[in-house]
Amino acid sequence: MYDYAIIAAASLFLIIIFIYMYIKDSEISRKFYLYEKAIEDLNKKIYTLEKNSKNVKKEIDIDEIREYIDERIEENIEKITSFVVESHNKTEKSVKEIVDNLMEKIDIVDEKIKKYSALPDTYQSNDKRVVSLYNNGLTVSEIAKNLRMGIGEVELVLKIAGIK
Repeated sequence: MYDYAIIAAASLFLIIIFIYMYIKDSEISRKFYLYEKAIEDLNKKIYTLEKNSKNVKKEIDIDEIREYIDERIEENIEKITSFVVESHNKTEKSVKEIVDNLMEKIDIVDEKIKKYSALPDTYQSNDKRVVSLYNNGLTVSEIAKNLRMGIGEVELVLKIAGIK
C-alpha cells in the first residue's frame, strides 16, 4: 500500500514538473516571439530606409543606421540571453526544492514502513497455536474461527510448518 503511495507521489511530482516546465517554456516562447517580431520590424524598417534612401537626393549614411540597428539587436540578444539564463536558474532551483521536499517525505514514509514491517511476536505465537490446534485434531476452518484468522492464512502456516 505504501508502495502505491510512493508511486503516486512520484507520478504527481513528475506531472507537476512537466506542467511547470510547459508553462515556463510557453512564457519563454512568447517572449522569443515578441523579440523575433521586433527584429523583423527592424529589418522591415531597414529595407524601407534603404529603398527610400535611393529616392532621396540627400545622402544618408546607411552604415550609421546599420551600426545603430546592430547595436540594438545586440542589446536585445543580451537581454534574451540573460532572461533565458535567469529563467533556467529559477526553474532549476524550484525543481531542486520540490525534489528535496519529496525525498524528505519518502524518507518519512520509509521509516514508517520499517517501523510497521517488523512482525510482532504475536504472529509467531499464533503460528505455534495453529500447529498445536491442528495436532489436537481441529480442522482448518475451526482453527481459523477460533483464532480469528483466514482459512488461507491457517493453511499457509500449516504448509510452512510442513504439516499440510
